[in-house]
Amino acid sequence: MAVEQKAFPLKIGLEIHGYLDTKEKLFCTCKTDFLKAEANTLVCPICTGQPGSKPMLPNKSAMNKIIQISLIMGCKINHDKELVWQRKHYNWADLPKGYQNTISGPFAVPCSENGKFEGIRITECHLEEDPAQWNPEMGGINYNRSGLPLVEIVTEPDFHASDQVVLWLKTVVHSLSYVKALRLNGGIKVDVNVSTYGDRVEMKNLNSLEKIKKAIDYEIARQLENHANGIEQKRETLAFDEAKGKTVKMRSKEDAADYRFIPDPDLPAISLNLKEIEVIKKDLPEMPSVKLEKLVKKFKVDKANADVLVRNLELVDFAEEISKSVDLSKYVSWITIELLRILNHEKKSLSDEDVDIKPMHLAELISLVDKGEITVLKAKQIMNSFVPKSFSVKETMKSDIGVIKGSEIEEIVKKVIVDNQKVADEYKSGKKESLNFLLGQVMRASQRRASPEQAREVLLRILG
Repeated sequence: MAVEQKAFPLKIGLEIHGYLDTKEKLFCTCKTDFLKAEANTLVCPICTGQPGSKPMLPNKSAMNKIIQISLIMGCKINHDKELVWQRKHYNWADLPKGYQNTISGPFAVPCSENGKFEGIRITECHLEEDPAQWNPEMGGINYNRSGLPLVEIVTEPDFHASDQVVLWLKTVVHSLSYVKALRLNGGIKVDVNVSTYGDRVEMKNLNSLEKIKKAIDYEIARQLENHANGIEQKRETLAFDEAKGKTVKMRSKEDAADYRFIPDPDLPAISLNLKEIEVIKKDLPEMPSVKLEKLVKKFKVDKANADVLVRNLELVDFAEEISKSVDLSKYVSWITIELLRILNHEKKSLSDEDVDIKPMHLAELISLVDKGEITVLKAKQIMNSFVPKSFSVKETMKSDIGVIKGSEIEEIVKKVIVDNQKVADEYKSGKKESLNFLLGQVMRASQRRASPEQAREVLLRILG
């Protein structure tokens, strides 16, 4: 539903929830790989809220990832204040303790605040735990997710279009992937606040970019229609029914008092260490936008290939390392096409623990092609063996270095024609596509060490 969004006051703000990529839950040592596990197998008395159980100290890895996210979001980290864990109470089937532990609320100091990312002001970033997973149709509860560490990023209402929201969210997720802050297979959930002429409404638990765009566009149109009909918009919480393509009311919007925030007596306040923050800041990689600009301006890589390279940090770092030995702008396709081809074929990525492909080995292979010591086809064949571990071609495959030329090609061509006389006769009788088969046989017989162009010329000459 297209809406002209400049003709009326429109404000859109986001509350983004993402699973932090940690191995253990926030207050216990239960594993976090909930997507692969059977229901209720990654649980303990702490994360299921058993009477008498007490939380452990917060997961250090989760705290570090909150700091990374805060720095990327441009926030001021509150290292000079105590961060107090609050109990946020609400009555819902998926909350085993009857409250959620969070560093947020009206009396809490968030982990960080007052940031700005890609032109959008960030109100705060804070840490909290995930509730369990309730199936309202079956009535069952899966506690594997209960206690997982979550980040919540709250923005100011600085968005003015659904397309702007979608693009910004893509940039956020992409940037955070550079530090492996979020579980990519866990997805994100976004609560979207929209207001036009009345109070804002909150649309809860939107878990895809497509759904976010549709929900925003529908809600804008609904509010404008109500305003035109004299209906006052009041604060309320909505859900988006994707099947019907419309928002439906869940409840009136709660105030902070409804959650009865109180400090948790079982969890000590946290004080972030400034020196540790500085170390984490120093170790942050350049963000995708910086990498992209460097590839295009410094290394003269075309925009299309640069976009491919910056999709993940390992790939763009691999490319930058190769640029020390070869002309990246000239040979970038050896990464964006050939390297990705073999990785995709093996269903692997450069970040996999069992993959060890060194930039210097691919750079060496490219240099051999550049010098005419190996044919392109032979180099591509060798690359197929680079997964899971690459090697030096000069040290490992000395016998394969060298290009077959002149009389050697001619001898191979003659033998191929004799062995495939029927196909050769078909070509002579006008079946031109037969030449491709013969050329393929020549390349196979030469172990791809013959130049395809020279082999074709010799074939045409001998076939007449």
